[in-house]
Amino acid sequence: MLVLLGTTLSTSFIDCLNPTAIAQQMLLQAMVKRKRHALFFIFGIGLANYLLGLAVYYGVLSWVTQLVRDAAARFPAYTYGAEAAAGLVCAAIGIFMIRRTRRSSAEAADETKTPTSLTPLSLFLMGAVFCGLELTSALPYFGFLAVLAGYGLGFPYVAAFLLLYDFVYILPLLLVYWGYNRLRGTAFITRLEHVLARVAAYVVPVVLTAAGVFLLVHGVWSLL
Repeated sequence: MLVLLGTTLSTSFIDCLNPTAIAQQMLLQAMVKRKRHALFFIFGIGLANYLLGLAVYYGVLSWVTQLVRDAAARFPAYTYGAEAAAGLVCAAIGIFMIRRTRRSSAEAADETKTPTSLTPLSLFLMGAVFCGLELTSALPYFGFLAVLAGYGLGFPYVAAFLLLYDFVYILPLLLVYWGYNRLRGTAFITRLEHVLARVAAYVVPVVLTAAGVFLLVHGVWSLL
C-alpha cells in the first residue's frame, strides 16, 4: 500500500507540471471580473479528471467509445453528417465572435473589456473540456491507473487514491490562484492583466473555430 501511495504522489506530481493549464489559468484569471470565479475553471479540470479516471478504470470510456464506433459503422451518414453539421455551427459561431471582437477593439482601442460570456458555468465547462482534451496525452495518469488496477482494490480505495491524485494534479493551479490574488494590485499584475485581457478576448472564439473546423473536416472526410 505504501508503494501505491508513493506511486500516486510521484505520478501525480509529474502530471501536474502542465504549463498549458497554468498558462490558461493565468489568462482566465486576468479575464474574469470576479477573480474567485477562476476557481470554477480549476474545479472543472479537477472534476473532469476525476470522473474520467473512474471511467477509464472501470472500462466505461471503452464502452462508450465502442458504442460510438458501432453507431458510425451502422449509420455512417447520420453520424458523420451530425459531426460535420456540429463543426459547421461551431466554426460559424467562432468566426462571428472573432469579427465582433475585432470590431469592438477597433471602436475602443484604449479600453480593456471583460468578456461577458465568462460566467462561472462557462469557466467550469472550459476546464472540463480542456481536461478531456488533455487526457489523450496524460501518460502518467494512464500509468497510474494501470498500477492501481493491478492491486484489485474496492471502490472506496480506488476513489480515495484517485482523489489524492486529483488533488495533487490541480494543486499548482490553486497555488497560481492564491499567488495571483496575493499580488493583485501591484504594477506587474496590473500590466499583466492589461496584456492578457486583450489576448484573452480571442481565446474562446479561436478555440471554438478550430474545434469546428476539425469536426467539419473529419466529418466530411469520413463521408467521402
